[in-house]
Amino acid sequence: MSSVSKGNYYKRKTKAWYEKRGYVCEYGEFTCSIALGRGTIYRKIDIFGADVICMDGKEIIFANSKATDEFREDGVSKMKSEAKIKFSKYPFPPGVKKQVVVWQPREEPEVFDL
Repeated sequence: MSSVSKGNYYKRKTKAWYEKRGYVCEYGEFTCSIALGRGTIYRKIDIFGADVICMDGKEIIFANSKATDEFREDGVSKMKSEAKIKFSKYPFPPGVKKQVVVWQPREEPEVFDL
């Protein structure tokens, strides 16, 4: 499985996980095309560092989904620090939740507030 298809898989899985809990979700990315002399390449860019943006009438969540094949604790902490770096680029207001959803093989996700 390529890294792009793996990322898309976990992004869809994260959206479905939040929707099961009563949230309305949309993907938080757009595709940008870059013209080169020999063709065009496409690049996905996250909106405010989030893969999924969810809300339920009481709160808004910007979620970044991550997957790790490592069953060790440092695999999870690595994913948390990557998401923290992405979210730190933007000035979120105090009432907005920033979460990282870490998926490990054959397990329910671990959700961390940042």
